[in-house]
Amino acid sequence: MKAFAPPRPASLCCFCRQAGTRQAAAPWSSSTRLIQQSRPSSSTSIYTQARRRNLGSSHVSSQQSRRWLASSAVSTENESPAATGFPPTEMSQKDLSDYNARVQKLAKTVLEHPAVPTEEDVVKVLTEYNLMARKLVNTKDTQQKPTTAQSEKTATSALLSNLDAPSKPSITRIRLMDALTTNAFDMLLYGPVFITPSILKLYVELQCLLKRPESFPAIFTLYREKPVPRPSSKADLVTYDNPNPDKPAAAVQPAVADMAIDNAIASRDLSLALATIDATYCTTAYKRSKFLRSALFPLTGFLLTPPAAYTLATRFSDYQNTMDPAMATNIAMAAMMTYSVCVGSIGYVALTTANDQMVRVTWAPGVPLWERWVREEERAALDKLSQAWGFASTEKWGEEEGEEWDYLKEFCGLRGMMLDRVELMDGME
Repeated sequence: MKAFAPPRPASLCCFCRQAGTRQAAAPWSSSTRLIQQSRPSSSTSIYTQARRRNLGSSHVSSQQSRRWLASSAVSTENESPAATGFPPTEMSQKDLSDYNARVQKLAKTVLEHPAVPTEEDVVKVLTEYNLMARKLVNTKDTQQKPTTAQSEKTATSALLSNLDAPSKPSITRIRLMDALTTNAFDMLLYGPVFITPSILKLYVELQCLLKRPESFPAIFTLYREKPVPRPSSKADLVTYDNPNPDKPAAAVQPAVADMAIDNAIASRDLSLALATIDATYCTTAYKRSKFLRSALFPLTGFLLTPPAAYTLATRFSDYQNTMDPAMATNIAMAAMMTYSVCVGSIGYVALTTANDQMVRVTWAPGVPLWERWVREEERAALDKLSQAWGFASTEKWGEEEGEEWDYLKEFCGLRGMMLDRVELMDGME
């Protein structure tokens, strides 16, 4: 009889091998290390001050159990090339060194400018930084293979040879991305640089490409409160004017704010996401800017309605002979004003009480209608954050728990909102 040979280990299918590898992965260890390493070294103090000012003395532990999170952590090294849709290419050490030299040279053109740098100079540098970032995101470091002579060295000979050789740290892709982040932040932090909307947009796009959103709250606060440089008659003298942080021009553009908030949510840092929302949509400057953009034209038309109605009523009274012209004018004007006020009031109530776009975060009872309309973007951002932080399945909504989730509910309550209002949830009508 023939003996049956045992099955070979190589007969394991690819699906089982991938499943075993997937179970052994640790999704949160790389995220914590990435967030700690990606903070700009020069922005630590101002970023800490901005977070304390925006969030007070509350601190959220990043080590809390995240078993109820809907998505996994974002890894710069593994996810960025795949997110672009292009296969990653390799860059040699010489290419990385050339990129690093170019990054430092461009930063010096702004940081060592003898006078006030113009907007074109800063935009040019940030535009080239964005091109470099796109290249780095789609590349990976070249794995240098040891030569035959190096492989034959013993441990003792290798140790003795390293004693005489000077230490030259190699430039990696991650270190170059950190250099782009730090230099871009230093340029905006530089006193003579005036932060314009185009500069702020390029900076946010750069940090979103590099997955470095940690400096967003500090930059948005700096965008509103940074002193405005004024060139003086003397070559080396620059004067500064204190700006008004509540003026409409100091508001962050909605497209830029949404981009920053989405990237902060993807970083899985609750404190950072809340600080970014607080520095964009919660400011007085943004509320005034929204009023000028959206409510000024309808309000102007409402103010012009009485004289327009009186003019039309005067003309209509000339085409009748049943009553006195003055009485006909008054009746026609009263009718037109009644119609305009009733229709306008119904439209205002319908606009400010619309809740079809609300998912998990709704307004608490007693919040004025005007405040609901002017703060709609703030509520929508918190709604987006709660959906990303809670269960993905709608059947499990309301079952989340943990320190971070309790902090998010408390934050919404302090802002006049309710997270997972019971009477509005499915099956609780």
